[in-house]
Amino acid sequence: MTADPPAPRRSDALRNRERIMRAALEAFAADGRLAPLDDIARRAGVGAGTVYRNFPTKEALFKAAIADRLEQVVEEARSLADAGEPVETFYGFVMRVVERAMLNHALCEAIALDEGMSAFDDGGLDQAFTDALGVLLGRAQAAGGVRDDVDVSDVRALLTGCLVMERRRRSTGPPGRMTALACDALRPACAESSLTRNETRPASRNETCEVCGTPLVAARTGRPARYCGAACRQKAHRRRSLS
Repeated sequence: MTADPPAPRRSDALRNRERIMRAALEAFAADGRLAPLDDIARRAGVGAGTVYRNFPTKEALFKAAIADRLEQVVEEARSLADAGEPVETFYGFVMRVVERAMLNHALCEAIALDEGMSAFDDGGLDQAFTDALGVLLGRAQAAGGVRDDVDVSDVRALLTGCLVMERRRRSTGPPGRMTALACDALRPACAESSLTRNETRPASRNETCEVCGTPLVAARTGRPARYCGAACRQKAHRRRSLS
């Protein structure tokens, strides 16, 4: 009689779980909840049974994958709590969250659903995100870059609206333009519409940001501007790095 194979070593089980998580992150980013479990198992190089031993349902695996991405977003927000230029930091973070979600279907679902992140969150991530975002908002308001009547729930609703608008306009306009326009609505009436407060003089000719299409203003140095602010400048740099 052939003896049963030995139980996998703990290190083997951990490696399998890590491979499943990496595969799930890729599959859900591409297809959202619709990603087939068999495809995730194939990407991970394991059988469907191994996936089920680690995650009893596809929903459990989806929640785990979403939690991983949400933790990254929360950690980024926390890391910016003491950053310089609080106004630019706040608007840049909002732009990056929308951009990241647009490229990741699963993250987009987590942010855009009515119940938000709480639908996927068993460990307080939803509240952690709200708290970290609230810190960035408060610093930007204290610096005079965001209207005083805006609260963090408004900003979270704005994030959802930006995702919807960007998806509708992605085939007819530059990425990020709708988010930039929405962010302008958060600014005090007397504030400049640029994402940076250092650019004040009108451009000498009709120019727009190369990334989002927002009208540009000339820098104090008189050098021609190419981007409306740091968020679009960083986005352009990332695109050049990937090309």
